[in-house]
Amino acid sequence: MFDDFFEDDQRTFAETVFKRLDAAADGKWERTAVQETRDERDPFRTLISSLMSARTKEEDTRTATQNLFALASTPAEILKLSDKQISNAIHMVTYHESKVDYIRKTCEMLVEKHNGQVPRDLDSLTQLHGIGWKTAVLTQWIAFGIAEQICVDVHVRRIGKRLGLVNSKTEKPQLVSKELMQVVPERLWGAWNPMMVRFGREVCYYDVPNCNGCPLNDICPKIGV
Repeated sequence: MFDDFFEDDQRTFAETVFKRLDAAADGKWERTAVQETRDERDPFRTLISSLMSARTKEEDTRTATQNLFALASTPAEILKLSDKQISNAIHMVTYHESKVDYIRKTCEMLVEKHNGQVPRDLDSLTQLHGIGWKTAVLTQWIAFGIAEQICVDVHVRRIGKRLGLVNSKTEKPQLVSKELMQVVPERLWGAWNPMMVRFGREVCYYDVPNCNGCPLNDICPKIGV
């Protein structure tokens, strides 16, 4: 019974957190390159941009996405490009040589197994070459508005711990996701990652968070800060 009351309090707290951040972010906090692909309503663009974004600066992911899709916009079209053409288009992203291989093999799988379309379910997405759990969950939400789980990256994990929504010792992204799903209302699962990423980049920094300028300053327990 005590645990039920605790979770209810946490859900109310999580809702308040999201509401405040949503108001603060409106028209002010920059979206990531992957988040911007939602405007195109092209699941393939979202998938490839997310694949390239790993360990890469936002401006470089944005440039690489624009460069590559200026050359080809479907899996079949990308397969007609040479490795050199793909490499030249995305050379600014981290580990670009490996990502050339990921992109080509992912496109091959999309053409051969999915009729050139990006699948909607997590199992199929994670079977694509170079597409891990995080990329799959994020693609599901950005491309299709589907939120089976909460996507977890370094921002979501760090902020979740500072807010007391995640155990301070939990490290694995999928375990962090499970802990968050216990207290974050399901209707916010998809939007949670994009919001926390923007919040982490704009205010709740890794090293020295801007607590004085934070919309959560009066309610955040600041665990570990």
